[in-house]
Amino acid sequence: MIALADSENTLALFTEGIAGRYFHIKATAEFTNQRRIAYALDQASQSSDAIYLPETLEVNTDSAYRVLVMEQLGLRECDSFGFRVDTGLERLAEFKAHYVAPKGATARTGDYHLLFGSFPQPGLAAEILGLLEKARVQGYLERTYPGIRRHLRAYHAELIDLTPLSPDPLAIGHRHLWGDVLFAEDWALLHAAIDDLGEPDRTVYDSVRYLCRLYADIAAQYVFEAGKPYEAQEESLPDWLNREQRIEEWQEDIDHIDDQLMAAEMLLAEEMDATRGEGQEATVRDADVDLKTLTDERDTRQRRMDMEKSSVQHALGANRGQARSFRYDEWSYLERRYLTHWCRVYEERLDADSNVDTGELKRVIRDYQPRVQRQLEQIRPTGLQRVSRVPDGDELDLNAIIEARQDIRAGHSPDERFYSRKERMHRDVCAVFLVDLSASTDDPIEPPEPFDWDNYDEAADNLRDPWGAIDELEPDEEPKRKIIDVQREAMVVMASALDALGDSYGIYGFSGYGKDCVEVFVAKEPNQGFSQTTLSAIAAMQPKRSTRMGPAIRHSTHKLMQSGHAMKVLMVISDGFPQDSDYGPERGNHEYGVQDTAKALLEAQQKGVETFCVTVDRSGQDYLKRMCPDARYLVIEEIEDLPDQLSKVYTALTGR
Repeated sequence: MIALADSENTLALFTEGIAGRYFHIKATAEFTNQRRIAYALDQASQSSDAIYLPETLEVNTDSAYRVLVMEQLGLRECDSFGFRVDTGLERLAEFKAHYVAPKGATARTGDYHLLFGSFPQPGLAAEILGLLEKARVQGYLERTYPGIRRHLRAYHAELIDLTPLSPDPLAIGHRHLWGDVLFAEDWALLHAAIDDLGEPDRTVYDSVRYLCRLYADIAAQYVFEAGKPYEAQEESLPDWLNREQRIEEWQEDIDHIDDQLMAAEMLLAEEMDATRGEGQEATVRDADVDLKTLTDERDTRQRRMDMEKSSVQHALGANRGQARSFRYDEWSYLERRYLTHWCRVYEERLDADSNVDTGELKRVIRDYQPRVQRQLEQIRPTGLQRVSRVPDGDELDLNAIIEARQDIRAGHSPDERFYSRKERMHRDVCAVFLVDLSASTDDPIEPPEPFDWDNYDEAADNLRDPWGAIDELEPDEEPKRKIIDVQREAMVVMASALDALGDSYGIYGFSGYGKDCVEVFVAKEPNQGFSQTTLSAIAAMQPKRSTRMGPAIRHSTHKLMQSGHAMKVLMVISDGFPQDSDYGPERGNHEYGVQDTAKALLEAQQKGVETFCVTVDRSGQDYLKRMCPDARYLVIEEIEDLPDQLSKVYTALTGR
């Protein structure tokens, strides 16, 4: 047996190398849409940005997962989701004879839904086409990637041994595809179709042609469970992937209409400038009608595409673009064990709009940076330091010379490094600032005072008047400062100061909802300099959702360990205790999250990372002393002190 968790990161790199883009590698249990083209043990599927594989495989072939990944990528390379009904009706007489337009079909109805709906049992048609496409993709892979052949043979040999014999035509077809010769004389047409589809230049329309030819015989012989017909797959996975690909074509059509509109508007402007008169007036009216027609058509197509995007996203899950994902363990203090690969962390860049207003943050830098800079200057490198035992230098190292003379007298070869010289020493520090972006950071720094109901004059206020309370507000009252505002300001001040100091540092925000969706937002990586881009990314930090600290800390520790610096520092800035929708068996009990976070901090410390937690939660003493190592946390009473306190803590951690 092999486990996906053991090779997930390697598979992600392998997939990116083949596909030229990043795909998340996930377990099939994480897939929201459970309708997949799959058969028996050979289960794999995909969505917009992920490839889903079984958590375990009952085989001993190490490359089995790579075979499944290549098959999924092959479906894209072979354009398996590019089937279009209109093209099929033009090319295939067999399909035209089968096709019956279903009732209620619209422009958004998927092409595969129309295809499978033309058969009495749509689900069976989907399975047959899945087998035929698998044969076509396998032939393509063997030609394009010859190195995969031995891996395919080894994997298929194990599938043959593990899969029970069955008289079902699809089972026989799969065994033939795997190289089994037991049923060589049965279902000759099916075997011939599988062999033919493995040849070059075959397309998805060839698979559909064979589907039309084979369907009746297979349906007549197929053994249905409990005598029930095959369930219709109205929302099959290939149909959703087909519809997703079709959105790109619709966008091209909209772009073409935009070009036509621009050309028509330019032509209209030229005609209006050229001449003015009775004849021209009619031309202009005709042009206005054409412009309105084009505009209406564009708007109709845009609305249809927007609705389709929403439907596809709901079915396949959100497409996270260039985000990458990682899996981490979680500590269950109730069971006293780690839950292996329990949480998935998505790492996304904070790309702010180029028009984002950073003026306020620049003002904060001007006001706070000099004070913070003076604090950090206390830990600047002392400058030059003499280094002994070097091959060349500006002075002789007397200790080295004495040892060399002793070696010569003893008959040994002396060490020729008997010089010393002054070298400029540099601090070898990398720090990560992990900022809580939970929804509670949207709260004002100073909550509004509670209303004094004891002195409330009901007679003086009309509760039925919805405008009464609004009239009492000050029209020019400035919006109250929020916790997230101060967190952003603290980060830009620390960033500008550390940039002058020369230390390597990264800035990340974290939030998420649920163990499968922990989000880490990258504002700055340690190897990047402080720039306008950094400032805009910090300005883009916004309150999100929950506070699952454990996975975010483990991911930050992983980033620090990859930095290669001698001293590694992790500072967590939060406004409350760790909590999430499924952070423990009971949502209202925060002990599970506190214990997991404590374990994550301990893991970081054991790896040589200096950790420190800063919170603006005035009740933080209650849980921080159980969550953090001794003297490694700070509760800030006045949140406005956050920039100054961060600099003092950083100095204490790295100044030795």
